[in-house]
Formats: sequence, C-alpha cells, structure tokens
Amino acid sequence: MYVTHLFHSGCLVELEHHSLLFDYYQGDLKINQEKPLYVFVSHRHFDHYNPQIFKLEHPQVTYILSNDLRHKYDGHYVDVHQTYQFDDVKVKTLLSTDEGCAFIVEVENKSIYFAGDLNWWHWDGEPDEDNQYQEITYKQEINSIQQPLDIAFVVVDKRQEDNYLLGLQYFLNHVNTQYIFPIHYFGDYTISEQLKKEKLDNSYQAQIIDIHHQDERFEIEIS
Repeated sequence: MYVTHLFHSGCLVELEHHSLLFDYYQGDLKINQEKPLYVFVSHRHFDHYNPQIFKLEHPQVTYILSNDLRHKYDGHYVDVHQTYQFDDVKVKTLLSTDEGCAFIVEVENKSIYFAGDLNWWHWDGEPDEDNQYQEITYKQEINSIQQPLDIAFVVVDKRQEDNYLLGLQYFLNHVNTQYIFPIHYFGDYTISEQLKKEKLDNSYQAQIIDIHHQDERFEIEIS
C-alpha cells in the first residue's frame, strides 16, 4: 500500500482496490480515479476538516463523517463505539478525548487506526480532574483495541511539552502495531528527529515512520 502524509493529520492511504482519505486539511491531493474513495472526517475542528472535500472530482466517493458535523452535508454520519459496514469496508469508532471520534478501518485484510484527536491530552496548569479524565478515557479507548494493526496514525503534539509522548508511549505498550505514522504537529517536521532521540518502550517493535515534508509518499509492505 501507499501512504501519503498530506499535512498535519491529513493522510491518504491507497490500497490495491481502495483509497482512504483521513482528515484532509491541506496538501496536494492526487487520488486514483479508478479506485473507490472513502473520505473520513473525525471531527469538525478546522485542522481536521476542510469543506473542500465535498468538491472532490471522483466517480465513486463515500463520506464517513463524525456526528459533530451536524449533518451539514450528504454522507454517512457515525456515532462513537459503533461498527459500520460501507460496501466491503468495515469501520469501528472510538470516543475521542477531545471531540468527535477515532476510526479503525478494516479493508482488504488490513487494519488501519486513525486517531483524529484521540490522545492523552495532559496540559500543565489545567485542573487535575481534567487531566485525570484525559488519562482515564484515553487508556479506556486504547485498551478496547483488541486486534493487531497494520498501520496506526497516532497523535504526537509537541505543544504538550514534557507530556507530548504520553499517548504514543501508552499506545506502543498496548497495541500490536506494525507501522506508526505520527500526526498532529502542524508542519513541524523536526518531530521525526526528536522521536529518534527518545527512549521509547516499544513493546511490539512498531516501526515509527520518519516524515520529512508535506505531501511525502511512502510505500509500505505489510508482512
């Protein structure tokens, strides 16, 4: 499969027979017109949702949208903690710790996790009860992932300063994943070099992908 990191959290996954577009915000979209396209929006925040997705020129496009978009556009609106079937694409939803949902997509015998804003958001200076909610809810949602994953798009946001690895480290310890793409860093590509220097406990030996620039495309081999 091919994965294009578009910008921030936006990613395009091209499999043999399907294309999946997650949380498009900006970037150069080059979409195969011969494969059905499934467009996912995890929530309505501007950095995850660009209304231009509804103007995509494609002969077969399906929109899978978080309910917090409030049914403004035609598409399939999804609730949290549900399982849906769209053609031969199975979609499970998790509860975000911020707004909307996260996705687990099963298609072509592959499992793909996309976090959206599901993360262990710990902010210094915030009330203890808020940070405790974030920790409890994040662990609860990640613990619910029972199957191994081929690819996971996981939030790594340096605005959290000393707490920026909380979500990634917990994910590495609890979900058997082959490849991890960090997301949600607003074009600050120093994140790849910084992660290499961190002493992460990588229980399942996931390969954390180095991302160097906007619209970077990767060829991924799933074993």
